[in-house]
Amino acid sequence: MVWPAVAGADKSAISIVIPAFNEAGFIASTLRSVINASRGYMGPVEIIVVDNNSSDATGAIARSFGVTVISEPINQIARARNAGARAASGSCLVFLDADTRLEGDILDKVAANLSSKRVIGGGAWAEPDAGWIGRFLFKYIVNYALALRNVTVGPFLYCESDAFHRVGGFDETLYAAEEFSLARRLKAEGRKHGKTWKIIRYDTAHRIVTSGRKFDRFAGLELAVQHLHLIWNLHDKIRQKDQCGYWYRGR
Repeated sequence: MVWPAVAGADKSAISIVIPAFNEAGFIASTLRSVINASRGYMGPVEIIVVDNNSSDATGAIARSFGVTVISEPINQIARARNAGARAASGSCLVFLDADTRLEGDILDKVAANLSSKRVIGGGAWAEPDAGWIGRFLFKYIVNYALALRNVTVGPFLYCESDAFHRVGGFDETLYAAEEFSLARRLKAEGRKHGKTWKIIRYDTAHRIVTSGRKFDRFAGLELAVQHLHLIWNLHDKIRQKDQCGYWYRGR
């Protein structure tokens, strides 16, 4: 389904891909926020939920919102995101985690960046829905560290659809840090065409709010350390699912 209008070949069309594995507790809140953000955006928006072999009611809840729901039976984030991208019709792709909310005019920011013809893609600073320690660690350590390297983590990533497919999409040999790999390839592709990778920073007009459950379950310090470790030290362990349990533990 396309929300609220058929995307077609409209250059302002945005396809939002939401991979979801056992996200029955969060998917409704995420979809409500996406639909609200879509209503505030002047162009057409397509919403695609990829049910990544869930054993709970994730798919049924998503279908109740009238959005497109497709299935990816192999439980891997990269595969789920690629499956959604293949089903997308928009010229702009947004990849959003199933426990993350959009607020304000973030889609207008995406469209403005990509329509400028100077940006190939990017991310956005995220804020965890957690206690003050978790928010502080992510807002003022993780986000600033990411900005220094001009990369972004998984809750929110956007890019040109054509460029995404040209570079081969997400690397399906990776079980974590697949967004870093994609960003590197897109930045290299952008340089060929005089385009940059642009991260949307905090603004009172928009926010990306991601679930604080990992702060509650694993502690904010571990979350920050894991992300920073991946930024500076990608290694073979991210190609082994049993080494990436932090990202694949049961909900």
